[in-house]
Order: sequence, then C-alpha cells, then structure tokens
Amino acid sequence: MPEDRTLILVLGMHRSGTSVLTRVLNLLGADVGRHLLQAQSDVNDRGFWEHEELVAINEALLCVLERSWYDFRPLPPRWCSGDQVSALMTRAVSFLETAFAGASLAAAKDPRLCLLLPFWKEAARLAGWRPVAVLATRAPEEVAASLCRRDPIGRAGARLLWLRYTRDSEEASRDLPRCRVNYASLLKDWKTALAGMQEALGVTWPQTMEAATEAVAAEIDPGLRHQHTASPEPAAGLERLANQAYRLLLSETLDRAALDRVWREYDALLEDCPALVSGLVEADGRLFAINNDLQSLGKEHQQALAVVADKDRQLEKLAGELEYAVSVVGERDEQLKYAQGVVEERDAQLQRLAGELEYAVSVVEKRDAQLNHPAVRLVRKLLFLDKE
Repeated sequence: MPEDRTLILVLGMHRSGTSVLTRVLNLLGADVGRHLLQAQSDVNDRGFWEHEELVAINEALLCVLERSWYDFRPLPPRWCSGDQVSALMTRAVSFLETAFAGASLAAAKDPRLCLLLPFWKEAARLAGWRPVAVLATRAPEEVAASLCRRDPIGRAGARLLWLRYTRDSEEASRDLPRCRVNYASLLKDWKTALAGMQEALGVTWPQTMEAATEAVAAEIDPGLRHQHTASPEPAAGLERLANQAYRLLLSETLDRAALDRVWREYDALLEDCPALVSGLVEADGRLFAINNDLQSLGKEHQQALAVVADKDRQLEKLAGELEYAVSVVGERDEQLKYAQGVVEERDAQLQRLAGELEYAVSVVEKRDAQLNHPAVRLVRKLLFLDKE
C-alpha cells in the first residue's frame, strides 16, 4: 500500500464542530470529493462537508445492524461480519477508490464514522489509503443544548449519545495516528488548534497555513457557535461522566487508563438498566418518527402554500387582465355612445334635409304648375311675339 495516500477520518459527535474542522482541512489541501450534502439554513449554514455516498453507506450499514444515528446502545457483537456488511464493504472500498481519485491527501467526515470506525479503517486499507484520525471535541453540555435545539431529544439522551460517539471513536482510533482538536479552540485560533497535527498524523499540507489564512478566516465564524458553557463543573450521573471524559480529552497527555474507567462506568450504567435503556431508545425512535412525519407534513404544507401562492399570482394576473378588459369595454362603450350620437345627429340632419328637399320639390312642382297654367302660357306666348 502506498504510504503517501492518507485519508483523514474526522471523528466527532453531531454538533461538535466537525463541519468547520473538515472545511479547514479542505482549505489546507485535503480533498473532500464532490457530491457533498447541501447546506441547511439554521442547521449548518456553511455546509456539512459530508459526501453523499459516505452518508448513504453509513445509513445503510446502521439499518443492517438495526440501529440509527440517535441510538446510544453499543453495536451488536461481531457486527463487522455477515453478507450484507460484506456487500457494503465492497461498496465502501469502491467509493474510497473513486471519490478522491488522484488525491494523495483526503478527508472524510460524517459523525456516524464514530460508531462505524472499524468498518471504515478496513475499507480505507483495502482501497489503498493510510487511515489517520482527528478527534473533534466539544463540551458535552454545548453539544446537548445544540442537539436538543435541532432534534426531538432530551438532555439525558443527548449526553448518552455524546458518551457513545466519543467512547467508540476514541477506543477504535487508538491504533491509528491521531490528534485531538477542540471546537472552541478552533474558532478562537485555528492555527494554534491545528499546531502539531501534521507531525501527529504524518502528513504535509499541500497548502501552507499562511497561504490559507485568508480563506480559512472567511469560513470560521465564531458567531455560529450558539451554545456556550463554562469549564465543566462537578456534577452527578451522566453529566458527571461526560464532563469527566471531556476534561480528559482536553488534557495535553491523554490518560487512557482514566478514560477506560469512564468508559467502563458508562457500559455498566447501560448494562444495569436494560429495560430503561430499551424504553428510552424506543421512545426516542417514536419521537424521531413523529418528528419526521411533522417535517413531511411541513414540507407538504409548504408545497400547498406554494401552490396557493402560485394560484394567487395567477388570479392576480387574471384580475389585472379582467380589469384591462373592463377598461377596454368601457372605452368601447364610450366610443359606441359617441358613434350613436354622431349617427343620431346625422339622422336628424338627413331628416331636416329630406324635409327641405321635400319642400323644395313642392315649390318646384308649384312653380311648374304655375308655369303650365293656360293664362301663363298665353302671356309667355304674347311676350314671345312682342319680342319678335
């Protein structure tokens, strides 16, 4: 396998800043492929930087394993085996061979990678890539607040998910070259946050940090961080476990033994309450199904509103045309009235002229009768003789 082809697997729980991190890696020269998911307003305005095929494969794999992205239970034992998983492995290898064709450095991002990392490590190696990992960290309470704002999920479920994603990605990436990047630090000073990454991952950026400074500055917007928490405080239950794990991940030297104790306590918590875990997972499933139905209804409602708006525009157009037609008819009525007035005036003139003509004819006839009178004729004859 050629060692100069490196695939950076960006690992982090949903709402942990993996999108902006992947974009920064992209601006430093890591290929992220084409056919990316579209940005969503009020969810991820700057884009997810996730490849559509990568997400599709992960969704199909979780479906085969009878899981979902919001299921905090561990995956079934020996989940990487089986005919359906093997078929998806073939699809994943083909994707990795073609999506970043010609690139020596690529980055793949999808939060589901945290749950499915063993699958993608194998797929990367089979496709001729050297996999490395970047663990994206963010305060669990910030993640929970952001996730609850976006999805129909409670704080307890969000904390369980943070622990699941963080635990699985941390454990499964221990055999890989890896580094950790904190979301708050990335937004504050991305160069410092990424310092040492090249050495830790064994990569060389195609684009230097200095050359990429302006482009990265245009992408990083601290205002997009809507949830803020102070340093993790001592707490109880899930919040304590999550904060403890987060503090360990923030430390300069990672204490694996301490993390393992947190992970074992998390496992024990789930194992001790199987009925509660199943009930919470089932309840979350119902909530997401209802939410999907509501979103579908919302889309249908939006489509209906769009149809109504289109009909309104058509009616407005027709109303304008009708108003114009009415004005034309009114204009024609005025013209007709004027024409009728002219005709009546002409009729009156004709009647008057006909009367005058009739009178003139009667005068002529009277004169003719007078001229033809015997006495007149005698006078005319005598006058004629006199002239001779």
